[in-house]
Amino acid sequence: MMKEQPLDDTMMEVREDFMLSPAGDSKLTLRTAHFLKPIANTIEEPAFEVNPFSLSSSVFDPKKWSLSIHFNGWCHPQQKWVSWVDQLKLRYENMWKKVGIFEAIMSTKCKILKNENLLLGVVEKWCCETNTFVFPFGEATITLEDVMVLGGYPVLGDSVLTPLEDKEMREVEKKLILARNELSKSGWPTTSLWMDIFIGKGSEIEHEAFLATWLSVFVFPPKRMFVKSCLFPIAVHLARGNPIAFAPAVLASLYKDLSFFKKTIVDLSKYPVGADSFPLVISIQSPFYLVQVWVWERFKNLQPQPQTMLISQGVPFLFRWHKVKDLKMDNVRLALDSAIDDFLWRPYVRYADKCGLFYPNDEILVSFMNHLDKKMLSFVTCLRVSELVGFDAIEQYLPHRVAMQFGMDQDVPSYVPKFNETESVVCKNYFRPISNKNLYFPAKLFKADVTTRYAKWWKQSVLGHENLVKNIAKRRRSESSSKHRQANISGNDVDVPLGFPPKV
Repeated sequence: MMKEQPLDDTMMEVREDFMLSPAGDSKLTLRTAHFLKPIANTIEEPAFEVNPFSLSSSVFDPKKWSLSIHFNGWCHPQQKWVSWVDQLKLRYENMWKKVGIFEAIMSTKCKILKNENLLLGVVEKWCCETNTFVFPFGEATITLEDVMVLGGYPVLGDSVLTPLEDKEMREVEKKLILARNELSKSGWPTTSLWMDIFIGKGSEIEHEAFLATWLSVFVFPPKRMFVKSCLFPIAVHLARGNPIAFAPAVLASLYKDLSFFKKTIVDLSKYPVGADSFPLVISIQSPFYLVQVWVWERFKNLQPQPQTMLISQGVPFLFRWHKVKDLKMDNVRLALDSAIDDFLWRPYVRYADKCGLFYPNDEILVSFMNHLDKKMLSFVTCLRVSELVGFDAIEQYLPHRVAMQFGMDQDVPSYVPKFNETESVVCKNYFRPISNKNLYFPAKLFKADVTTRYAKWWKQSVLGHENLVKNIAKRRRSESSSKHRQANISGNDVDVPLGFPPKV
């Protein structure tokens, strides 16, 4: 093991402490540990204000409420789009790789089969206050690392809100706007009609039009399948080789939709079963398939057989799950709650050469005075607490709460107040320079631990609230069942959908 080294206290803290495994099944070990900051001074310091029903909504049975979910960002590729991708790849592959979007574009040819029961089960675990999933064995979340590996979206580059300042670039934007306006005169500016006026027509702005389609359909989709003119500046930047940091914007949209989805479930559970006020239709705008793939990558007990033969150089990582059929799970809640031995904290280190991140075989300490390569800098960016700016979304990013997902040890996370500033100010927070003098990279196979005080805090602060929720849930179910006994005279839970447990 490396000897303890002095680190700038901005991002990490290094100290000796008594550590034990997250499962609590190991002996206490006094060793040098590496933590992500900020760290709470005491276990009494509120890491977040716990809303019990942000930890669980086990009173919710999906089949009893009329809830229809439109996943607008879950697009299956059309042949017209796939052909266009293949045509332009011949000319622009090097450019796409330069700006870091090659895998994201090629991943649009992938088809992920939706498992709505699995999604409902994991969304129940979402905590809107912390942007994390709260499981009995600890917190976990979708991070910038996940969005970069699974979606192919870069964490480095300019903001998605970067304006066009060059005259020539603004002229190209005007041509795109003119083409969209012409479509609007004859009908709706749908992405399908948009493709028809550019594919194979030899237009000088075909590449920008292609990128605008990609952005509108797969990255930041609207409620209707229209080409979004607000995305034209991004398309123009990309076509000229200017990299854009898509990962924070995509992750912000996922966090926003996860919270919206969770709040919808919680609100529904407050109404009497069968209430007429909720035949409810909700729209999820983000690329929500990333949530399902995140679950598949990390929960071995929920993982179907992936397309392992497709993991090779040149094939996007997402193709591991191309047309893969999900497992038939009798009880999603139980599978999630009992996954302490099945949860993979660092699933991607198995594919270190494929993921585009720096996963060293042995732990190292790198001086930031030396130039960090792109892989190192990308990994470090994933470790920093920041604010994520997307379109109509500003969300907190709190990796210090899920340090074990990065091979770091976990201590009690400190509360981080929201920025509550304008988009431009928040953007500067994400793109702020790294001030650490030295940067620690854990060995890719290192298994991180938790401090003894974290284990105590988790038991008191989180599991205690979970017991409270269970008691409330039992009471609500009892009240509900007394009103609806005639609906199920036999006593069999025939109305409980696949993937959810029988009523208590």
